[in-house]
Amino acid sequence: MKGGAASVAAKAAAVVIEDYKLEELLRRPFRNNEPGADYPGLCTDITWRQIVQYSASHIVNDYFSLTPEQRSAEAIDKSAHRRWSNRAYKFESADHYHYIRNVTVSNVTRFLSEDRDIVPLVLFESFRRHIPSVNSDISFITQVLYRTGSGKESPYVIQKYLVDDDPGVIAGFRHIAVLFGSEAFGSLPGRIEVFGVLSGNRYVFRPQPEEIAKAADYIRLLRDYMPRAETGARAGRSHTSICGKCALRNKGVRSPEHAGPAPLRRVVH
Repeated sequence: MKGGAASVAAKAAAVVIEDYKLEELLRRPFRNNEPGADYPGLCTDITWRQIVQYSASHIVNDYFSLTPEQRSAEAIDKSAHRRWSNRAYKFESADHYHYIRNVTVSNVTRFLSEDRDIVPLVLFESFRRHIPSVNSDISFITQVLYRTGSGKESPYVIQKYLVDDDPGVIAGFRHIAVLFGSEAFGSLPGRIEVFGVLSGNRYVFRPQPEEIAKAADYIRLLRDYMPRAETGARAGRSHTSICGKCALRNKGVRSPEHAGPAPLRRVVH
């Protein structure tokens, strides 16, 4: 009984690593090392990059919510017209607003058209699980997850759409996807794909088993910095990021705390 109680207490005291906060930390690392300085990644106002991330994520979600037969460039255009923010004042200028919109929609259209026939098992859902190897809970937003074949043992693919395909952010996502996927979903992802919605670049990684230990080391290193960084953030934060932990706001949060992997069920169209 005492051992069980200690285990529960340890979990309760564990640091919670949220993937969107990790991304912000890696995007703008250690800019201000003064004691008590605000966490550099958690800004107190919404930026144009966050607006683009939110709009692009909705377009991707809308597209894969359709049946493969319904997916088309026209469907993407309609979604972009409906989903793209009208907050042009958040951009550098009117020209900048229209340029970013055109580039984003063009790149997302190309990416989605190349994956027209995939059937997602998971679409913009937030998962949370305790990971013993890092003594932390990890909250992980899975944008798109699908299997490469029809069988339950077929490898699965995790996709991530990013406004900034910064090398540090991509490396961080790769590590957290490897560690979380191996623990929560019972096996390594067959592939990890990252899409830069502004650059138009597509990055493909095929994780190997030896990467799990490396990912745990990497996450532990950042875990030790994040609590200190967030102390200043909580004091100065006044707004919540629209592209952070919402997972499009209309999706449920799964907490696979039980033993065994979380089941991967097909999205019903």
